[in-house]
Amino acid sequence: MWLWWNKTETQLVLFVTAVKGGHMCGIFGAFNCDHAAHVVFLGLHGIQHRAKEFAGIVSSDGTNLFRRTGPGIVQDVFRDPGDLERLHGRVAFGHIRYATTEDDPKLDNTQPIMGSFESMEMAIAHNGNLVNHAELRSELAAHGRFKTSLDTEVILRLFCLSSAKDVFARVFDAVRCLRGSYSLIFLWNDMMVAVRDPWGNRPLALGRRGASWFLSSETISFDTLGIAAVREVAPGEILVISKQGISSRYFDEERLSDQPIPHERAQCIFELLYYANPGSKVFGQHVWEFRIRAGRRLCVLCPSLGDAVVGVPDSALFHADGYAAAWEMVPVRGLLRSHYVGRTFVEGVQKLRESAVARKFVPVFALLWGRAVTLIEDSIVRLTTLPEVVRLVRRGGAREVHARVATPPITHPCRYGIDTPDPRELAAANHSVEEIRVLAGVDSLAFMPMEGLKGLVPNPRDYCFACMDGNYRI
Repeated sequence: MWLWWNKTETQLVLFVTAVKGGHMCGIFGAFNCDHAAHVVFLGLHGIQHRAKEFAGIVSSDGTNLFRRTGPGIVQDVFRDPGDLERLHGRVAFGHIRYATTEDDPKLDNTQPIMGSFESMEMAIAHNGNLVNHAELRSELAAHGRFKTSLDTEVILRLFCLSSAKDVFARVFDAVRCLRGSYSLIFLWNDMMVAVRDPWGNRPLALGRRGASWFLSSETISFDTLGIAAVREVAPGEILVISKQGISSRYFDEERLSDQPIPHERAQCIFELLYYANPGSKVFGQHVWEFRIRAGRRLCVLCPSLGDAVVGVPDSALFHADGYAAAWEMVPVRGLLRSHYVGRTFVEGVQKLRESAVARKFVPVFALLWGRAVTLIEDSIVRLTTLPEVVRLVRRGGAREVHARVATPPITHPCRYGIDTPDPRELAAANHSVEEIRVLAGVDSLAFMPMEGLKGLVPNPRDYCFACMDGNYRI
């Protein structure tokens, strides 16, 4: 779908499309960059593991905004070379997301979404989820009918309704009432603004290449494009990128300040355990290194009687490397993964997840035959993957199969963007460890203890473990 406006609109008008909830997404922006839309395309491709069902890019030539969105992965949405050529300008940003069963098929389920204020076009993209979404929609309903059920539209409307003339004050008006998780990119004219919620729940990084600035949900996109990672956008930071350079102000739920404001953090531990690419640096930690340490800790706390360590590819391979190293063994690549099937966790419907798992893995018979296999998993959420993997490993000739999980039992739904909204879908919320063992078909099963996981981060109070302990601090 293409949308385009010029600067002839004089009243506040919202032109928005999308769906309920931010959910797990990825965002990437490029400022003062030749062929900015092409660079954003490549940047989104670098974080495609975060979502795969919708993609979109908005660009600016300094006066007009140009938008292209659609269903599918980035390379499918922008398959025609002309798609990117029509996204003019040296400033652009994009968004990828995966859908949920709540999506209304009648809606354009894509971001960035667009609107206008004070005769200017603007666009916004959001990674995260607002917990006071319904309350804010109700309060804003007097200003006109909402065009979507997406919580991003709430932020857009708050921004457009602000009477503040100062950029920082207007953005603060848009976020001061938000409760939940959000990493945001705003774009209007030739100005780009990045925002992270005061809790720092979702990652967002700033990069630079020459005179060009970049934003990304993960640093892995910078590495593939020769961009130097400068730093994280700080929790509670409003970062403005313009022709004058970059400048920042900071906020919490009460005030806007020139200096960082002390605030509790609740960085998502699941980003480090599963979601982020192992090559990324998230919350100041190298993801691959964290997962190796997690595997080592898991081996110490949950040893196995097996004689071969097999990681469930791809997300548990570094966990398995750490587990095997602590056991003074070499991990066995007894399972291969088809890369024509994406991450099953980011499939929006359970039946699609189950079908994808059946097509995703292939056992290497010669490496499994006659072995007592210790399968290393990064997590068990819906118990979709593990039973099928166990059947494949047994079919490959393993005489025993033991499972060790690098995450404590996930017993509570995530309210901040991970698609685990229904506790009835969570295996550990409805079954004991022994029941899960039986359902998975393994000879033994053990999860990382909560204290073991917390011991892997410098300050556990800086992280959100709500899906494991039910402590929703945000």
